[in-house]
Amino acid sequence: MNARHVFLLLLLPASSALSQSADSLVQEALSNNPQVAAYDYRIRASDSRATSAGAWPAPAIGVELSQVPTTGGNPFSSAISNNFSISQMFMLGGKLSAMSDVEKKRSRLLEENRAAFRVDLRGRVKMNYYRLWLLDRQIEVGERTVSTLRDLVNAMRWKVVTNRVAQADLLSIQAEAAATEASLGDKRAERRGLLNTLNALLGRDDVHQEVRTVSMPAAAALRWSGQELSERVADRNPALLAMDRMAEMNEAMIEAAEKELIPDLMVQAMVMRMPNGMILTSGPRSAEAIQHSAMGMPMQKEEWMYSIMASITLPFVPWASGRSTGKTDEMHATNLGIAAERDAMQREMTAALHSALTTYAAKDSLAREYQASILPLARQSAEAQTLAYQNGTVPVTAVLDARRMELMREDEFFMVIMDREMALIQAEMMTGESL
Repeated sequence: MNARHVFLLLLLPASSALSQSADSLVQEALSNNPQVAAYDYRIRASDSRATSAGAWPAPAIGVELSQVPTTGGNPFSSAISNNFSISQMFMLGGKLSAMSDVEKKRSRLLEENRAAFRVDLRGRVKMNYYRLWLLDRQIEVGERTVSTLRDLVNAMRWKVVTNRVAQADLLSIQAEAAATEASLGDKRAERRGLLNTLNALLGRDDVHQEVRTVSMPAAAALRWSGQELSERVADRNPALLAMDRMAEMNEAMIEAAEKELIPDLMVQAMVMRMPNGMILTSGPRSAEAIQHSAMGMPMQKEEWMYSIMASITLPFVPWASGRSTGKTDEMHATNLGIAAERDAMQREMTAALHSALTTYAAKDSLAREYQASILPLARQSAEAQTLAYQNGTVPVTAVLDARRMELMREDEFFMVIMDREMALIQAEMMTGESL
């Protein structure tokens, strides 16, 4: 086999059949990752709490058999009175709606937390995907290198026998093939571990399920300027929006705490049945009834009475109001802290966004330079050394060195592509959306 043609085989692109894009895996992760479903259930639970928080307190019903003699047979007929009561607490001043509003605001906070998790999940899936992509490209190049070196070894064996090629040249190529194959084993093991991590993020039960990466990701065309993206960080990043929702929830808690100073009303109605009449009322009628009771004479017929009672709480008194005012002061201070933290986080995110955009532009430009000149020159150098070796002007070590340099440049090119995609992912995580 012509050595020049053999070395050129190393540069053939890998097949991209049945490959999966990063975006398709992101959609799979968003649909199947159990943590996303967990957030859905938390939001549903919070909505249920909002309903329960706005419900009225349950009424109370009471039955009392008052002053039943120990010698009496039937407690209902021998008791002085049978009391039947019902009471209801009325929480005035919109307390119930305020407490329900707190839980509704908590649901909105959970929704933003879910959105922030989805952004983080999308970033982690893409990062692991492009790490896997880098390993796939390195493994492909390594496998092609090993195959080519083995073909060279087979082609040179008979030349060694006829003394047309030195034995040392053959051993050098065999050593190079063995070293490359050993490196491949390490990269394959690293790929298996990364594949397990990626499948776990995708929510797959089989963590060994294969993922085929694309042969070469295309550069993205950004639709917005740096200034527009900075504004989108402030307006769309779920982590910042979650802090806004947290401040809104605290404001609702402040309103609920302030309404705790409004009194509550308790209303109770009671019906009293006196089986033996009203013997405890004052006057001659009561004395006569007591005498009849003492003599064992029949009492007068039963009587019915009713009573109504209303009471209010006094939460505004000095020794009780501190519970409400203290909660209000706590939430005001918490919101001031949230505002300061949000401002700092937004500044950091904006700085990280511009850094990512700068890195992306630099890596994209470098990738184009590699494709336009660096890789072609490395290939030409390897070809020239191959021709020189065939003409007997350079040793085989010069060919191997040139080939190593070509592979190194190709590996650098793959690293540049991965760094470019990582920078884009970082920018997407700052804006909270795909770019």
